[in-house]
Amino acid sequence: MALLTASACTSVGPEARTGTETAAPGMEALEFDEFLPALDFDQSGAPHVLSGQGGLSSIDILGPIVVHASEQGLRAHNVVDDTPMWITTTEHGGTTPRSVRTVEHSDTVLAIATFETRIPGEGTSRDRLMSEVLAVDLFEGETLWHIVAEAEGGFSGRIIGAANDSVILSDQGAHSLVLKDGSHSWSEPHVTPRFVDESGVLVATSEDSDTDLYDVHRLHGIDVDTGERLWETWEEGDHATHSQAARNEYSDLLDTDPDPGEMVMAHGSLNGYQVQSVRSAGPGRFYAIASYSRNPWDRDTRGGTIALFDTATGTADFSINHDPLTADSAPRLGWGEATCGFDGTRNVTCWAEDPGLTLVNIDAVEGEVLWVEWFSHDSERRPIKPVSTNNGVLYATITDLEAWEKPIILDLEDGSDLVLNPEAAPVMTNGSIAIEPTEGREGFHAYPVTG
Repeated sequence: MALLTASACTSVGPEARTGTETAAPGMEALEFDEFLPALDFDQSGAPHVLSGQGGLSSIDILGPIVVHASEQGLRAHNVVDDTPMWITTTEHGGTTPRSVRTVEHSDTVLAIATFETRIPGEGTSRDRLMSEVLAVDLFEGETLWHIVAEAEGGFSGRIIGAANDSVILSDQGAHSLVLKDGSHSWSEPHVTPRFVDESGVLVATSEDSDTDLYDVHRLHGIDVDTGERLWETWEEGDHATHSQAARNEYSDLLDTDPDPGEMVMAHGSLNGYQVQSVRSAGPGRFYAIASYSRNPWDRDTRGGTIALFDTATGTADFSINHDPLTADSAPRLGWGEATCGFDGTRNVTCWAEDPGLTLVNIDAVEGEVLWVEWFSHDSERRPIKPVSTNNGVLYATITDLEAWEKPIILDLEDGSDLVLNPEAAPVMTNGSIAIEPTEGREGFHAYPVTG
């Protein structure tokens, strides 16, 4: 493990590269560098400030451009040149931003955003809540389509992702819109959409507490264009009622002492698990974090798993509890309490409080743990607070005698310290620009990456 000692920004390991070899349509007209991984950040000038309403889901980045959904509407800004590009407002006021995503489709890059707005009531009439979904040509600033509808119970819709000719919206179920014009394609009210794979598969989850077994948690693969169910991790058995006999049968299964990391029951069922997070782990792969209880109704019994799945089939082919490096080193509360990040290459990095911190790096392609490190006041490495991962590095902060949250960058190849004194620990970066919370975490700063 390499330990660096320096007072200035110092780096070893992976070399940064520049270029735009895989530029999106329209990007070739922009001049900017791309440093992968991003290790140096320019905070010399006044950073571009983004409001915090809507959180990180109201921000997306592409090349040197940040797209931001705010109370004022949807806007794009070139952070490298520090020049505004365009702003588009909603049809109604009282704007609450929900999400924004940049999507490449055909020869266009769209910025698609969701908002909750309101029409003020007259007299004693209540305000009418509205949903607004709009798509703007990222480089031209032209509104391509704008869908406005009444939202009687409010609107919290978020853009989950896009593939083929469809974009998926989450709002009390999954909804597919046609990218070309925003028209409605299909809806599935009984699932929670989690992410969209580039192959055109939407991975979603559902929970059914009114079956013959306790809390049947399912994973689903759905075709984004047609809504067809491609696979499901658990299909109903022969039981028709919520009976004590069925509960006893489930208890008998648990009495066989299945490993907490094992996908118990048939077809990779998540019975007995509470699904916490499901996210992409690269093309054709995804990971799920699920907390586990031997008795699903007993909240005092903790545990859990981090598992890797094949997006095409929904098959779980890796569990962290079965890996030789982690089989005997689960955090005190289990892996179900973990947080993970995918770095955009092949690393799924996860961390859980222990009460220090257990940090593990998983090769998402091979399905194996690469290394495990412990950070605590009682270990060789002092505590860190992971922030995000990107292109082979982990951005984190450490407790320092002079600064409570001092940035540091770790190398995901082996977990060693890579940069001791970086300018920032961004929550989001693409190698051209970086996003970091403002002091007090009431908003975000955007600034260029310089190395």
